[in-house]
Amino acid sequence: MLTLLIILFVLNINIVLISTKEASILFFNKVFISIFPFIILSDILIYFNYHIFLKNTIGKFISKLFDIDPNTSIIFILSMLTSAPTNAVIIKDMLDNNEIDLKTANKIINYTYFPSISFVVGVIGVSLYKSLKIGLILWLCCLIYNVLIGIYLRKEKYIKINDINNTNKEDFFSMLKKSFYKGINTSIIILSNLIVFTIIINILKEYVNINPIIMSLISGTFEMTSGIIDISKLNINVFYRLIMTLFILTFSSLSIIFQSKSILSEYKINIKKTLIIKLVFSIIICLLITICFYFCS
Repeated sequence: MLTLLIILFVLNINIVLISTKEASILFFNKVFISIFPFIILSDILIYFNYHIFLKNTIGKFISKLFDIDPNTSIIFILSMLTSAPTNAVIIKDMLDNNEIDLKTANKIINYTYFPSISFVVGVIGVSLYKSLKIGLILWLCCLIYNVLIGIYLRKEKYIKINDINNTNKEDFFSMLKKSFYKGINTSIIILSNLIVFTIIINILKEYVNINPIIMSLISGTFEMTSGIIDISKLNINVFYRLIMTLFILTFSSLSIIFQSKSILSEYKINIKKTLIIKLVFSIIICLLITICFYFCS
């Protein structure tokens, strides 16, 4: 398989170069500007013990809803406000500092894959479908999707951890310097995954001639942004395009899931379980929305 992959890369060097450029432009225009600042922000919030504030406010509700430690509520909140794989970055920090156990990490990561609010509302809703309402509904569906997974995983009990309080803090500017390095390293991991999956998709399009609807779904399953753009161009009913878009948004794409796995490579994260849960619940949420749509109609 590796030999075949090398041959395909050599025979399609032009596609490889174009795909690398395409993925890099997409990364710096869409991904880097939303991921890097929030990595810095999350470190600053944790440095000033913002998680303690969350624990004593909304953290109590999240704790009861998902049966998790209130200290971990910052993972859900920041993931919801930013986008994946920010969840993996925060989880890795807490694992590194022994603030959560591996079992809890494997549980929480499954329901903290959120797409960027600006991407869903701005790019998909306003730019692609000319509707702010559509963007808001899609993002709300993504929120419901993650909540459903979190409720389903309530049965997996967490291990009680001690209160997190950074009393012996390092100097603020030292923390900021480390945060910059972490942001850059994380961004390189994301860019590398994005390039590889974009190359695979474009080579696949070159050699496989199948139905454009199926090809759009396959493309979105590998890499979210390009797949969603392809779906918006399909000549089918807008409702079906939106359902396909919702499926890709909730599943998150293999590219994003493997980005998270790469970030957490030092730990035994059950990626097989994540893939199965996300696939099953993506199908469930799409079926529920379809049933509701036809019932209301």
